Parts: sequence; structure tokens; C-alpha cells
Amino acid sequence: MNNQQQTLKALSMLQLAYTTDMSEERMLLYVRMLGDVNPVTLEQAVANVINKCKFLPTIAELREECSALSAYVNAHEELPTPQSAWERVIKCASTYGYEHGLEHLDGLTLKCAKSIWSSFNPLMGDEYNEASCRAQFIKQYEQEEKREMHRQRMANSIKDNHVLLKAREKAEKEQAMIMSGQKQIEMTRAGNLVEVAKETKPVDLN
Repeated sequence: MNNQQQTLKALSMLQLAYTTDMSEERMLLYVRMLGDVNPVTLEQAVANVINKCKFLPTIAELREECSALSAYVNAHEELPTPQSAWERVIKCASTYGYEHGLEHLDGLTLKCAKSIWSSFNPLMGDEYNEASCRAQFIKQYEQEEKREMHRQRMANSIKDNHVLLKAREKAEKEQAMIMSGQKQIEMTRAGNLVEVAKETKPVDLN
């Protein structure tokens, strides 16, 4: 049994579980769009969704269940909640102080803590407002969390598409060159952005 047949077998439970007509065209679309998922994972995800969804699940819902199931099976660490991340920031600030607290944070928590860390500076005195800092931290954390989830979803969607992977790798290399100053972006008179090589001084052979 090839991979496409296994995918079809996993999805066939949907035809039995729901009264909605699963036409041949729709089934073929489901098979094609979910063909990159491990059939074993897909079969369990379909069973999970059948147990909790009253209506025929969409391709997106099945893919979300597959992602959640795969993350659990592979013991991928989940991001801490915004509140627990904030509590960790407060603990590090009080335990290690303004000078060394950031050294004990990492990941998304560290990234968001940097934006409000100056508030823990003893020189701030009575100007420190914990409620304001907490609100700012949690808002940024939630925004960054959404960006990270979107990035992961995009990365998973192109993991088997070699053309898009190569294009992504090329874009990352070019972005790194721009950030390091090896490339520059300039705007033409027509308003178009173009890349230009960084000017270098000629070598004095003497």
C-alpha cells in the first residue's frame, strides 16, 4: 500500500462518521492536501476530530489536529503562557537583580523582557509601575507568540517543497548579508527598492 492509499484509508472514516456528502472530488482534494502528513498520525488525528466535531472537519482543522498530535508525540516543549512568562521575569529581576536577571531568561521570554527591563533599573526609583510593565510585556508576548506559530506553520507547509525551501534559504542568506552590511537597499527615483553591493575601498598595492 503506497502513501496515497494509506492517506485515503485514514480519511475514509470521515465518510462513515458524517452525514455530509463526501464527493469523490472532495475526497481527492483532502487526499492531495493532506498527503504530506504521516498516515499513522493522520489516522489518529481523524479519529480525534470525529470524537469532538459535530460537522465534517475542514482540511485546516485536520491539519491543526495533526500538528498538535505530532508535537505531543515528539515531546516538543510548549511555550509558557504569557502570565507564567511574566512571573518568571519578575522572579529573575528580584533574585538576580537588574544587572544579571536577563542572563537567566531565554527564548521568547527573554526577547519580550528586554523591552521593559529598564523599568527594573534601581535608578528608576518610584517611577516603576508593575501593572503597566506587565500589560506591555504580555501584549508583546502574545503578538510574538502568534508570529512564531505562523512561522512554524509556514515552515511545516513547505518542508517537502524543495523549490520553496531553496527560495527561502536564498532569502535568508540575502537578509543576513543586508543585516551585516554586505548588501544595501536603496530606492530609485521611480520608488523601487533595489539591492546594491556595498562599496569597498580599492586595495593599495603599494
